[in-house]
Amino acid sequence: MHPRVDYDAIAGTYDGRYVGNDYSGVENALIAFAAQNPGFRVLEVGCGTGHWLRLLGERRIRATGLDASAQMLARAHAQDRRTALVHGSAEALPWIAESFDRLFCVNALHHFRDKRAFVTEARRVLRPGGRLMTIGLDPHTGLDRWYVYEQFEPALEQDRRRYAATGQIREWMNVVGFVDVVTHEVQHLPVRLPARAAIEQGRLDKNATSQLSLLTVEQYQQGIERIRKAIESAEASGRMLYLTADLRLYATVGSVPS
Repeated sequence: MHPRVDYDAIAGTYDGRYVGNDYSGVENALIAFAAQNPGFRVLEVGCGTGHWLRLLGERRIRATGLDASAQMLARAHAQDRRTALVHGSAEALPWIAESFDRLFCVNALHHFRDKRAFVTEARRVLRPGGRLMTIGLDPHTGLDRWYVYEQFEPALEQDRRRYAATGQIREWMNVVGFVDVVTHEVQHLPVRLPARAAIEQGRLDKNATSQLSLLTVEQYQQGIERIRKAIESAEASGRMLYLTADLRLYATVGSVPS
């Protein structure tokens, strides 16, 4: 079993990842997915601090959120007391069959202990005509470039163990009875950051991403030292060192037969 992130411990700083990053593609995909009927019952699994629930709420789309971290839910509740929040497991959703019309998870599937069990549970709680959407990275494609993968070992190999390939997700969905299952890119994330500013602004703090959180202290410090030495070398020759990334987020969507 792959190591797990302690989200109770990092709940207070988690929302920092939404500052300065463009998630407009994810936002558009989510709104289109959830807003097709104002009477739909919508569930987010792995809702964390409620960022996506608040996005939907701003557009008068009420949704329920579930998360395994009590502290993440406490943060979500503090920011929006109107949203229904449930502490529970993605692999054993605490609702009867056919309770929801839409179910989604954004950058969360890779944290679930048993991803296939979650897909089975999603199929159970969705009504006929209901739809499931998962959004996340697919580090198996070989297309992504990321300074975290390049500078911090073994971040890439850990992600390849944690993340299911989109083809695997589609297979799970088909096996449990979803139809019209497709994957498409919803967000391209090109990044170019001055390396020194990235460190000073906390973008490379150990809790800044789950990838860094899962590293040992020694692995993390080795990566930071590698970057600092590269900064000093660049500045000694009158240059500025940049950290770059080119990432893609994919949505995989399937429907329950009507």
